[in-house]
Amino acid sequence: MLSNSNNDEFLPSSSADVVESPRKRMRLDTAARKSWSLMDGKTDNDVLQEMGVSLLEPDENETHCDTSTSIHKTLKRKHDIENVNPNITSPRCRHSPKSPRVKCSPGPGPSRVRSPRSSEKAKPLQPIDQSETTLISDYLVDEETPLAQSISADYPLAHTGFGAPAGTKKCTAVTPLGLQEELMISRRSKSDNQGDDTFSVLSDEMMLSVFRWLPKRTLAHCMLVCKRWYRVACDETLWQRLDLGNKTLSKDALGRIIAKKPVIIRLAGSEIGNWTPSTDPGPSRIQYLDLSMCTVEPDTLNSLLRCCPSLRKLSLENVGVDDCSCELIGKCTQLETLNLAMVRGLTTDGIVSILEGCTGLNSLNLAWCHLSESSLQVLVELLPQKLQRLNISGAKALTDDLLGQLAERCPRLLELDASDCSRLCDAVQALHPLRRLEHLALSRCYLVPPHALTKLGALAALQFLELWGTLQSASVGALRAALPAVQLNQFMFSAIARPTVGTRRTSIWGLRTRD
Repeated sequence: MLSNSNNDEFLPSSSADVVESPRKRMRLDTAARKSWSLMDGKTDNDVLQEMGVSLLEPDENETHCDTSTSIHKTLKRKHDIENVNPNITSPRCRHSPKSPRVKCSPGPGPSRVRSPRSSEKAKPLQPIDQSETTLISDYLVDEETPLAQSISADYPLAHTGFGAPAGTKKCTAVTPLGLQEELMISRRSKSDNQGDDTFSVLSDEMMLSVFRWLPKRTLAHCMLVCKRWYRVACDETLWQRLDLGNKTLSKDALGRIIAKKPVIIRLAGSEIGNWTPSTDPGPSRIQYLDLSMCTVEPDTLNSLLRCCPSLRKLSLENVGVDDCSCELIGKCTQLETLNLAMVRGLTTDGIVSILEGCTGLNSLNLAWCHLSESSLQVLVELLPQKLQRLNISGAKALTDDLLGQLAERCPRLLELDASDCSRLCDAVQALHPLRRLEHLALSRCYLVPPHALTKLGALAALQFLELWGTLQSASVGALRAALPAVQLNQFMFSAIARPTVGTRRTSIWGLRTRD
């Protein structure tokens, strides 16, 4: 009985303590209230009033979102990521990570100021339409979080529960770009080629200075770009030198080459197609022409020579000619150098036509032209007196008398090649009038006695003497001792009037054929 009384005595005091304690009183008051959670699909107005949500009027420009299990999981996932690194905050959502908010589509008007209390509480979510899925994806995928950077490229909206209907195509999230990325994209878009001609701002003189560095094949391609490029690329200053050696020219290609108005042309060893213009093309600007060893028809050659009245140096080595060709050569009154070595079809009338017209010749090569004695006689009588270099090697009909007449006709000769003239016997005595002679070639002139060669010391200007195949080694040594100022057998081949010497194939007569 005593124990029961004691218990009864303590009961009123404990209940009085509970009522008097504020914490316990709050606990008792809230125990009878209805619990509320975001997981609940239904909301209580009393709870919302106590939370202060009902104190604010709904924003006209905001659309409420419907709550769903999937979106809550996604928000919780973002909440967990931000809790791992609290320094990471979304650039689009500046509120605390503890209370994530779904970004709603901004309205056209100014945003209203929200109370601090309302910003801490989550507002009820309502369904959104298809047009707002992109904005939700921007919120869900934050490019500054490590996880979002790995999945931002392929983040499916279909798993969120707020995606497009089943019949529509899935859309992927778009990661928001920073200022630097937008500037880079704008620069790229501005630098894209819009088809503008950057050469249009350049003058013709500037384009010429650029085209001057291009090879001829590239220039031909530039002529196909437009009319202006064609006009500039056809400028005669770009086509002054042409090297077409060892090429095959099609029919009428020679006419197009002449139309470019070149000055120096090398066509050595080329196969030239037929070219017979129906109208007179007029005089060209060609002054140096090398047709050595080329294959060309006589009619095409005549058409070419007819267009070159201003020739100064010409080479037709091993090319077939006729009397008409010789007449056209004779009309080149400014001709200084003529190479007719091994020419086929040269006659006495042709020699007369050439020598009567070309009175200013300085160098002449008639080696191995198989000239007859009458042709040599005409040659000796009509040679220009100012001639300085002459090659008549291989003239089997040349005698000592004709050689003497030649020396008297051309006393200014500096170089003479009379090799392989088998009829020469007393050539040394015939050469005495040539006081300026510097280079003499008597190779394979077997009838010339060795002791007579020592008399060549009387030619004070003689520097080189070619006697290939004429003397034996012992005789050559003795002759060197007798003529110490003369160099023996230094040049095996003659270079008189020839455009190229040795391995040089990029120049003719010392002039470049390539720019």
